[in-house]
This record gives sequence, C-alpha cells and structure tokens, in this order.
Amino acid sequence: MRRPRRPLPNCVARRYPPDAPSIGYCPEVRGRSQFAPAYLTIHILTAIVAFGPGFAIPLISALAGKEPQHGSFAVRLVDLIERRLVLPVALTMPVSGALLIWSEGIDLRGTHWLLAGITLYVVAIVFAFTVQLRTIDRMLDVAGRMAAGAATAVAGAGRGATAAAGIPANLVMPDGPGAQLATPPAGGPRPASG
Repeated sequence: MRRPRRPLPNCVARRYPPDAPSIGYCPEVRGRSQFAPAYLTIHILTAIVAFGPGFAIPLISALAGKEPQHGSFAVRLVDLIERRLVLPVALTMPVSGALLIWSEGIDLRGTHWLLAGITLYVVAIVFAFTVQLRTIDRMLDVAGRMAAGAATAVAGAGRGATAAAGIPANLVMPDGPGAQLATPPAGGPRPASG
C-alpha cells in the first residue's frame, strides 16, 4: 500500500495559496524569487562546465598508458584541465548556489539533502586542493625527469653511433617524434645485406 504524499515544504508551498486551483494557476512572482530560474540556469551550466571535462581524464590516462611516450603530455594536459578549468569554475558554484538558496527562501535547517550536498562539495574541494594538486605536481615532476632522462640517453646513444658513422651530431634528432629511430639497435648497426 502506498503511503500518502507528504505536503510540499514551506519553501515551495508558500508561493501558492491553499485555495488556488491546481491547473492553470500562475502565481504572481514577487521580490527575490523572480531571479530563481536565472540562478538555477547559471548553477546548472556552471556545474556542467566545471565537472564535465573531468569525465575525459580517465580516457586521457588510458591512452597515455597505451602509449607511454605521450605520458608527459597527458599529465600536463590533465593538470591544465584541472587548474585552469575545473577548479576555478568549481569555486564559483557556492556563489550561484547561495544566490539560488536566497532567491527561493530555502531554510537550510529543514533541507537535509541540501546540507548533505554542500558537505560533499566542501569535502571534494578540500580533497582537490590538498591531495589532488600535490599528486599532480609529483606526477609532473616524475614525468619531467623521465623525459629528461630519456632525452639524455637518446642523445648519448645517438652521438656515439653518428660519430662512428661520420654523421654530424647536429643532424640527429635527440628527442621528439621519431627519436627512437635515431638510436642504433642493440649490438650496434646492422650490416648491410646485399
């Protein structure tokens, strides 16, 4: 058996008089609440812009795992997305949320779901600034050291092989696209087969 519906909370029911007909009644909007649709639209669009790009980060990471030579680029891209898009836009969410709560006249003490949502938001933002940013900084440091080590190894191997072959060292590309082609195969250059 279904339970009877609960009455609407005061923040919603206060706009509609009890004797208003249920169909076709459009109450006159007074004061602050006329801005509620605009604040709601801003809040929703901000949430999409702030948290939408976060769904691409696992795809970027998966591709970097399949192609490790692009790992440094992937880490820098994730850092750029987080620092320049996600976090700045996410920090504007409390402003639009507070304006929305104010325009609707919502009593925070009576809306446990809203308090739970605000708490989760605060925990996520604190986690992002205290844990995620430090982790991405360490990842950038490791990726930079790996790239520098690989470039040094490739440049060293390239100089030895090119000097022995009589090729000027400045013609060998020590890093970048095709750098693995500049390194001789294990055991030295292959003899030409004729």
